[in-house]
Amino acid sequence: MEFVFVLALGIKAKVYAFEDFQRNPMAATSDPLPNKKPWLPFKSRLEFEVAQIALEAVLNNDQTDRLIKICRQCAIGNDKFTFENHKDIHRKWDAASQHVTGFTKEVISMTYEDKSWDFEVHYRDLWEWAADLLRDPRLFPHLTFDAQHLSKFDADAFWDLQSQLPEGAKPLIFKLYADKTKLSTSGTAKAYPVVTRLANLPTDICNGEGIGGGYVVGWLPVVKEDKEFVKKPGWAFSRILASLTSKSKMGQWFECLDRLSRWFFPSILILSADYEEHKDLQAIVNLARTKHTLEEREKTLKEYGLCDVDNSLWLIQRIDVHRALSYDKLHFRDGGLFDDHLWVEFQKYLNDLGRDVVSHIDKRFGIDASYRFKEFPRWRNQKHPNQVMDIAFTDSSIPENISKMILYAAHDVVTEEDCPLGYLLLQCIRLYIKVDMYASLEVHTLDTICEGRNIVQMFSGFLKQYIEKTADIEDKGWNFLKLHMNVHLFDDIEVKGATRNYNTKPNEKMHGSLKDSYLLRTNFQNVAEQILRINHWQLAAEDIHRRLLDFDEYLHLQTQDQFDAADDALNATDDAVIPLAGFFHVKVGSKQPPLTFDDDAFSNLHIRLNDFLNDFLPAINIPLLQGKQIRLRASDKITEFRFLKVNYESMVDWRQHTDYLRCSPQFFGAPRFDCIFIHMTPTKVIFGRLLFLFECTVGKHTFPLALVHPYDAPTGICLRKDKNFNLFRVRARTRAQSQFFSVRSIIRGALLVPDGPSDYLVVDTVDTYMFVHMREMHLEAGHLCFFIKSHLIAPPSHSNISLPSTSSSNYTLQHSPSVHPSINQALVNIDVSTAVM
Repeated sequence: MEFVFVLALGIKAKVYAFEDFQRNPMAATSDPLPNKKPWLPFKSRLEFEVAQIALEAVLNNDQTDRLIKICRQCAIGNDKFTFENHKDIHRKWDAASQHVTGFTKEVISMTYEDKSWDFEVHYRDLWEWAADLLRDPRLFPHLTFDAQHLSKFDADAFWDLQSQLPEGAKPLIFKLYADKTKLSTSGTAKAYPVVTRLANLPTDICNGEGIGGGYVVGWLPVVKEDKEFVKKPGWAFSRILASLTSKSKMGQWFECLDRLSRWFFPSILILSADYEEHKDLQAIVNLARTKHTLEEREKTLKEYGLCDVDNSLWLIQRIDVHRALSYDKLHFRDGGLFDDHLWVEFQKYLNDLGRDVVSHIDKRFGIDASYRFKEFPRWRNQKHPNQVMDIAFTDSSIPENISKMILYAAHDVVTEEDCPLGYLLLQCIRLYIKVDMYASLEVHTLDTICEGRNIVQMFSGFLKQYIEKTADIEDKGWNFLKLHMNVHLFDDIEVKGATRNYNTKPNEKMHGSLKDSYLLRTNFQNVAEQILRINHWQLAAEDIHRRLLDFDEYLHLQTQDQFDAADDALNATDDAVIPLAGFFHVKVGSKQPPLTFDDDAFSNLHIRLNDFLNDFLPAINIPLLQGKQIRLRASDKITEFRFLKVNYESMVDWRQHTDYLRCSPQFFGAPRFDCIFIHMTPTKVIFGRLLFLFECTVGKHTFPLALVHPYDAPTGICLRKDKNFNLFRVRARTRAQSQFFSVRSIIRGALLVPDGPSDYLVVDTVDTYMFVHMREMHLEAGHLCFFIKSHLIAPPSHSNISLPSTSSSNYTLQHSPSVHPSINQALVNIDVSTAVM
């Protein structure tokens, strides 16, 4: 791993072994002592926490007064509770808000057709907001001011910007988002919030909630969409940018917490906003203004689809508006290409196949009255709508979940024989979700970018063929922007990094709080000031809450109190922590009463366990007791657990992530026994299903173990549909062949859906780790697939579906060093004019 800095910085490149590389935050010069009264200006911690609860619960004034009355009656101890009513709380929030850059209200008057129009604009000073973050001792160690290139892959925009600055200058990067939203369910009340984030912070902080995350910095007027108001309020947006205008030209010196003065140049590298003025091209507008007549001016602008409007972003130096506009995964894919087009089109074929097929699809996605999933196993954060056919969704996460699961719900009812066009469209959807998974990767390498581009080409080829085959039987139009934007997806990734850097989902999530404030905390008149006041209070509350956490940690270190901060889900007295390779790896929980082996459910279990322990203990260098074989008796006890928390290293970003697994006969009214990746041997990974988690004591040692049903039986000849859809099929052994494993052998959970009495299909689209891991397992299994390592698309040649000749030349075959030579030789003989996943 090599760090390379911009040449003008004069900083030498640094080289690390990949396994030694860590992205550590900047070392602080000294740890500042926490404020010993972090609840100020509230009179006590108790009063702050009561006020915080009232704010978070969106209590109205009457409810707040009732809460205070109860607290006054119940207050005990040393804290004094002095609130009398909600007005006291409001005054304290206003006082606390003084520590954070607040909103400025400005009324802008405009004359149009001899009429005067007044518009209110609310905004924070962007420079002062950024200065708040620069002064924050919790955020400053994480800030990055110098662009870096990593040898794996890093985006170019930050690097290119710093290369344009004077020697020694530092870029201060803003990400801006703005889009109208409906505050009321009827849509009569609307808002136009502007959100900003500081891109110098790590993505996990920048895209997160609370301190260092997204901040509402502006509230634009919602102008009527009448002809007389055709000009969007760019003049209002310019007020938000005003504090950055001069500083983007000349820079601004600022003394940071490490007592170093830095010369900052603010700029905007990422825009995820929906403005018509983004179409403007400054040179063309200026050219049009040189025309002598209105008709000539309009003709020049009309050729480019432009209006005679100044783009407010032109005020900022070193910004390319069109380069800053970013591919929006939320609107272009989940809530656009799939929801509005591919899914609508596919529903037609499902409906044509009859009512039984429609019912079959709904049943596979839904749950019954007892909260039992009818077909698909449960998966963390996976939504299971009761109905997916013939229904419109307002939540974009629902179409996202449908797109990931529809293949596994429909592959056995939409067949090549009965519905060839639906089958071809399902292949398009499979490629669509492959593109989506590459777009979702949190970290990219040169290989993943090249593979992703190839999949985009392949998706375009299949979709073009579908369009040609259906051109004579339907009038569906496929010429729309969201489909074309796929071409630019990986260009944006190369310039601005992973799509999570500019996904609008974290920003649109902030609309929820604004809507709650509108519905629960306003009188529905002049709502902007009321909503923004609550938003500002919430920001102040988060700041005080973080200071309280720092204060608690300080006291904790002072008293050396042994507190298990990692125990966020389970009762500490019921947990067993098992260290692995020097760090926390697995934790079992949901402890049950001890059981004996003579229970009817465990017939002969102890005999099989004896055989396992006699082999397992010597293998981990634990000698057998007195050198004798272990012989557990039926009266010996074991302790059952029904929860397993696993920490694992992601194959995507090489960071530690956590998975939560269940092995319970009764979990929310239904049995749940999760599937897992598990090490069969140190070099072989298989799938299996948890049957029983327990703890067994032998001598002085206690071993957490798992009884697992292995899914590694031979699957026979690969089915045609498995090749066409690039499915990974596994087959369960007989249940009598279940095996014991140490829980340390468990890697993480896996989602498998049944396809017959003993066959299962691995769902590789639930998250990016599953996608990357399954890519590797496809290669290890010798499958010919379209993502074989470096730049390779290698579909089997037996498909009846041919790609258009215009695009087949774009599919190139290259040898991959990680693929067996016999496979490489087979690839050479494949006809690239045919393709199957």
